[in-house]
Amino acid sequence: MATRSRLVLQRVFRGLRAHNVCYQSSASISSQGRLLLKPQLRHLSCSNRLYTTEAPTTGPSSLSFRSHTCGELRSEHVGEEVTLCGWIQYLRQDLFVILRDFSGLTQVLIPQEESAHHLKAVLTDLTVESVVKVTGTVRRRPAGQENERMPTGEIEVLAGNVEVFNTCRTLPFEIKDFVKKSESLRMQYRYLDLRSSQMQKNLRLRSQLVMKMREHLCNVHGFVDVETPTLFKRTPGGAKEFVVPSREPGRFYSLPQSPQQFKQLLMVAGIDRYFQMARCYRDEGSKPDRQPEFTQVGREMELTLTVY
Repeated sequence: MATRSRLVLQRVFRGLRAHNVCYQSSASISSQGRLLLKPQLRHLSCSNRLYTTEAPTTGPSSLSFRSHTCGELRSEHVGEEVTLCGWIQYLRQDLFVILRDFSGLTQVLIPQEESAHHLKAVLTDLTVESVVKVTGTVRRRPAGQENERMPTGEIEVLAGNVEVFNTCRTLPFEIKDFVKKSESLRMQYRYLDLRSSQMQKNLRLRSQLVMKMREHLCNVHGFVDVETPTLFKRTPGGAKEFVVPSREPGRFYSLPQSPQQFKQLLMVAGIDRYFQMARCYRDEGSKPDRQPEFTQVGREMELTLTVY
């Protein structure tokens, strides 16, 4: 089984490498005489200079087109050539655009030279929430034009190369924190609501919290993280359970209210310190203070000291 898994992974990685070569190379002739064409992206540059920003091997920009995140650049990066990827947050008077990703905002200056007219035309024609990759040089903002309310307010990026990944049509609401949206509208367009800075912060804070809990329980106290099944048999008592029909007539699975029985099985099996981030399901109707599914930190220990 392990050998088969390794073979599958090797095939996947070979496919990824082949895709990258095809993406980066120009049209060529294969050994069978077939014409290999490079996939077309909207790639525009205001100069003939080739930008070669080095991709980091770790951090939030590893394994990515970008060299830095939009909220990362500071005055110490002045003079560096960087690559940013993100969504267009604002368009300002055909002079600059504000680029956004999960980390923050960066001002991208639109070159005004005649030789860069095609680049300027593309940037000024973009709509808000279009997805682009911008390569350019970090420079300090002119005196008096700094924005102290932005962490990146001391610098700007002079665009030298732009790739438009996708243009955006009119959205049902603006992706801005000060724009008020109804709860029903947010739920209907959840994928747009999750772009907001507050939702991005919430999801990343939860991820960090779960990681800290895992590190503390596993590394400090020797707990074992065990994933228990979601489909189980019905356990009478407590809240009502959701049932899932099976292929056999008259037989159903039940979604667990909590991993209580699994915890006891693990204790008997000798897993003396167990935990997991368990998903729980309870059919309690439409009560305002309840919800049908939630996550709990399930823990169980045996052979422990009683502390009074």
